[in-house]
Amino acid sequence: MLFIREIILICYLVCIILGIAGLTISLLVKSKNSSALNKAIIWFVSGMLMMTFYDMAIYYCDYVIGVWGNLKVMRLGNCIIAGTMFLWITLQESIIKRETLTLLSKMVKRYILFYMTMWILLTIFLSGSQFYTLKWLLLATDIVLIILFLVATIGRIIFAAAANDKFALYYMVLVTSMTIWNYISYFWGETSVYWGNSEFIREPLDLTIIFWLIINAATALYAYKFDFIPAFSDKNQNTEIRMNIKERADKICEQYKITPREREFIELIYSGKSNKEIADTLFLSESTVKTHIYNIFRKMDIKSRVGIICILNGEDGRNEEDETE
Repeated sequence: MLFIREIILICYLVCIILGIAGLTISLLVKSKNSSALNKAIIWFVSGMLMMTFYDMAIYYCDYVIGVWGNLKVMRLGNCIIAGTMFLWITLQESIIKRETLTLLSKMVKRYILFYMTMWILLTIFLSGSQFYTLKWLLLATDIVLIILFLVATIGRIIFAAAANDKFALYYMVLVTSMTIWNYISYFWGETSVYWGNSEFIREPLDLTIIFWLIINAATALYAYKFDFIPAFSDKNQNTEIRMNIKERADKICEQYKITPREREFIELIYSGKSNKEIADTLFLSESTVKTHIYNIFRKMDIKSRVGIICILNGEDGRNEEDETE
């Protein structure tokens, strides 16, 4: 048993090292080229580090030295996990930008803030017996939180799959599954208390470090590949081109007054998709796609898709031939 505890504590230390590595990568990028994606990664990694330190303190005090059995502190874990879910949705918004999911994301994030506030207030002002008389209400709020979180996340996963953005797809599926698994572990711990089976709390909570370890490793890799490399690569001397294409698109959309919906078309055109493929991806008719593309051409004063690609690459796209498709 002692050997297992030592392994778990080592996993916590490795997890913290990975979190610090991911945060360091993102802070280095921020010093050179801060962006919405960069800021979202910094906040998410910081939240993950907070969650890891909290878990490690709970595990060490309760299961190693056996001097901390404060249930109020344990209940705050739900709030911290909900906070990481909030930051994860914010990061997803920077990875997959889709206007159709903006309202849903806002609704989910507001519910998470309500959930966290409710749990904090009930934890502070109610005694243990009073707190657990509301167990069915708390259970309902947990279920709503999981459902809303999954709906918002699955929507962006579907768009990532449709756009064939495999790395973003794998990353979002991995982090979402680990986050939900972790939340269920805490949920198991809380319901064990509800039902008077507190001796069953330890086993699922001991496994939470595995979830955070995987998430921190995946996030550090994502930050390095899509944040650090584009900012510090020496393969292209043009700073504008080295920028992450999503951030370059932000700048172009602001310059040409491109709407969030039209931005989706620009990214799909840049990825090489035809009108039919864009229509299938966004669940639109081809005639609607052509109308949006025509409006984009007019705003950007260009004549073809090649013009869009040239402008995104920092070149003059106004001399290209007329669109024939």
